[in-house]
This record gives sequence, structure tokens and C-alpha cells, in this order.
Amino acid sequence: MSGLLDGVRSFLRAEARNVRRYDVPWERRLWLYAHGFLSSKAPLWDLREETVDQYLSDVEYRSVNGLSHYAEGLGNKLLFHLLLAPSHGAVLPTLHGLVREGHLLDTARFDWATTFDDLHDRIRNGSIVAKPITGAQGNGVRILDSDDGAVRIDGTPVPDDELLSRLPDGQDLLLEEHVSAADYASEVFPQSTNTLRLLTMIDPASGTPFVAAASHRFGTAQSGTTDNWSAGGLSAGVDLDTGQLGAAVTSPAGEGRPGTRLARHPDTGARISGVEVPGWERVKATVRDLAGAYGWLWPHVGWDVVVRTDAGEITVLEGDPQSVDPDQQAHGPLLTDERARRFYEHHGVLSNPWRRWT
Repeated sequence: MSGLLDGVRSFLRAEARNVRRYDVPWERRLWLYAHGFLSSKAPLWDLREETVDQYLSDVEYRSVNGLSHYAEGLGNKLLFHLLLAPSHGAVLPTLHGLVREGHLLDTARFDWATTFDDLHDRIRNGSIVAKPITGAQGNGVRILDSDDGAVRIDGTPVPDDELLSRLPDGQDLLLEEHVSAADYASEVFPQSTNTLRLLTMIDPASGTPFVAAASHRFGTAQSGTTDNWSAGGLSAGVDLDTGQLGAAVTSPAGEGRPGTRLARHPDTGARISGVEVPGWERVKATVRDLAGAYGWLWPHVGWDVVVRTDAGEITVLEGDPQSVDPDQQAHGPLLTDERARRFYEHHGVLSNPWRRWT
């Protein structure tokens, strides 16, 4: 019951913002509330009497985080890397260091940069991502690279002695390899990495992992070097059988009408709809293997991965314990997959009063 009450409180806080933000008739809002949905989903999801039971509701979504026994291992990017490295180090980005209170952490435990000269050499050999260890939605992420020997942050040159002080302050920053996506993704929007999000679950009956949904994020001129949907990026659904992308959906944070479907990228004109993720079967198999290895910790994870080669080799950037971001169901409801429905039923996610009352 406490989990449900926490979910309701979170729901109400989010909806307080939505009332001012979205022009949704009150009759429609009340219908959405009665079924456990925020009004922000009105322009994004096909919510009707005939379809509403097929969607994981916003109230139900808020209880998903409790399914992972050690969710802090997903929320903390350093812990995530250290947990996965012994068995799956080959699919993780290289770590280059840790910035704490404006200084590089000096430790002999890892092969990290502990001096500015060392960090500068590493930046010259390949760009580096600086990201908050416990950050989300791309907040505080910076790209460090060099141009003719000059160090840059997000493309802007900075004096050597100001590099670390120019990075976001307030929490530890992880320095890791900046992974480049294969041509199929970088050609759509070259300024961002353009990641895949694969949602995996562990079948409670068989104990085997499966991919329940997949989406592909692309950056835009608005989102800049990140591809986060919440920052104004785009999200395209991925056909689980073929790896083919559908039309990209615009986010509520983006410019223009949220939920607009685009066959081409609005800034580059590159085609999105119909593009196929290369090596899709290998991508799925690698993520299923990862999900199976850590299913005892995390039975429900959204894996953010970069497809690096046309052969389907991937780098795993992070995992999300809640995983069902609004864009995923913008490409289709989760509960039409009987395996996903059984998973949520088994874990009590679908047993809230909203579903019983309606």
C-alpha cells in the first residue's frame, strides 16, 4: 500500500505541472485520471476505451522501480560499470577518470587519468564524455575533445587550466570513452551519439530474459550533443523482429506539437523511417545475455546501448531501473505482449485500484 501511495503522490506532483503545460479539455483529463494516466500522454499515446487496458499506466509505472532489488547499481553509473566489468567488460566503454570537487581523483586502483597532462593526452587520442555519476536525462553531460591541441568542451575551446573548473559542479563526474555510433545512426544526426534503448524482462515462469520493447533516440539541434527525448530529441520505435525503425516521435520538450511523427530528421533531412539497425539479431542476443546474467539483481531494465559497427557490435552505456519512458509506449502499448503482461502481473504492478475500478 505504501508503494501505491508513493506512486499517487508522484503522479499528483507531475500532473500539477501538466495542468499548466498541456491544453487538454477537463473532460478528457478526468477520463485519463480515472484510468491512471497523466494528461501529458494525451498527445502521445492512442488512449481510447478500446485500447486503454493495453498500456502500462503512469500510476503503475511509478511502482516499477521497486522491482530491482539493487536499483542503486543502475542509478549510479560507476557502480553499474564496476558490477558489469568482471563478466561483460568487453561491451563497456573505457573509464578514464573521476572528477571530484573540480579535481581528478588520484587512485592507483584503476588505470585512470590522475593528472591534467594525462587527461589531455587521452582527450587528444579520442573524445571523452563527462557525466554525473547519478545524473539522468542527459543533465550535466559534457563532451571533451581537442582541436589542433586545444581542449574543448562541447565544441568550445577552454584554457587548459580551466578545463576541470568549467565542468558542472555539485557531484562527482565520471570520465568515459565517447563512443561513436555506426554510420546508419550518425548519418541521421552526427552531433549526438544516438542510442538504442532495449527494455528487458525476466520471464517469471521460465527464468529466461526477453526484449519487450526497443526505441532509438536521435539528437536534434535543440538537444545538442545528447539524444535524450526529455531534452527535445526524437524517438523512433524499433520492430523487434527486423530491427527496422518506424517514424520518429517528437517529445513534449521539443519544438512544435508533441507526438508529431516524422519520417525524416527535421534538421538534417536524413531518413529515419525504414532504416534498419545493422546486426540486429546480434544486438538483441548481446543484451539478452546481459539481462540474463544480471536478472537476479535487475529483472526489469532499460539498457542504453550504442551500435558501433555494421556487424551489430555494441557498447552498453547504462541501465535504467524504471525503463518505461513515455516515448516507448508512443510506439505501441507494452501490454499487447503477453509476456510483458504476465511479467507485470506476476510482480503485482497491474494490481492497482485504477485497473480494478475500470
